[in-house]
Amino acid sequence: MKITIAQISPVLGDLEANYDMHKLNVEQARDQGSQLIVFPELSLSGYQLKDMVEETALTPSHKIFSDLCQLSNGIDILLGAPWEEPSGIFYNAALYFAEGRLRHIHRKVQLPNFGMFEEAMIFKPGDTFVPFERHGHRIGLLICREILFPINPYLLFMQNTDVILAVSNSPYRGIRTEGDYYSLKLWERMGEICSIHFHQHYLFVNRTGFEDGIGFGGGSFYAPPGQSIQERAPYYDPHVMTVNIDPFLTRRARLNGHYLRDDKPEMVLKELKRILHD
Repeated sequence: MKITIAQISPVLGDLEANYDMHKLNVEQARDQGSQLIVFPELSLSGYQLKDMVEETALTPSHKIFSDLCQLSNGIDILLGAPWEEPSGIFYNAALYFAEGRLRHIHRKVQLPNFGMFEEAMIFKPGDTFVPFERHGHRIGLLICREILFPINPYLLFMQNTDVILAVSNSPYRGIRTEGDYYSLKLWERMGEICSIHFHQHYLFVNRTGFEDGIGFGGGSFYAPPGQSIQERAPYYDPHVMTVNIDPFLTRRARLNGHYLRDDKPEMVLKELKRILHD
């Protein structure tokens, strides 16, 4: 499976400009033979939406929604957008389009609401992590802060998910040395946990650019099953790269580690019930 990672810098609140940016990248990826292109969290709207969420949310009746469905003929598209469902209720959503229709929605579960983050004031949280089948793979989606809770990729691991598409709007914070930001290293560390211990193809797609003085760090990457990060986009700058997903790597990693075979979900469930009720 050939996947293009589009590390872009969206324009805050400008759906038309962002759609044009998506369309250009989609057409180029399709011409180069990619089966899927992945954009960052809230790539269609920008991040610091606040009251703009009412004007930028997608619904099935929105013209850009119809345009995206048409654009997904010939290549699958994963992008981020505010999703309105039902009327007046908004989710921070990852939307997967394929073959002319919306195939899957993941609604962000963990909404940060501290410091510079105000997501819980804008969005309703989701409450599920459900994978789906595509191109012979079982795909799971994670949105930004969800990545930092190990139970979330574990839930996908227990559903035999072999590809994780993790999309983000991560600022760069916590300078340790020149060009080394603590916040960006967090994503790399969690990605390698998933690739090595959960035997998943792990793609992390972050945005770049600035909004209201906040800089977003880029640094998108791919880590194959059983391995550390093998391909990486630069920090800070827009970048497009393509990776090839080999299903053989999942099998080889599982044979080497046997983590899925030896996991004990019944024990985990039993212990969670005890912890919650004691």
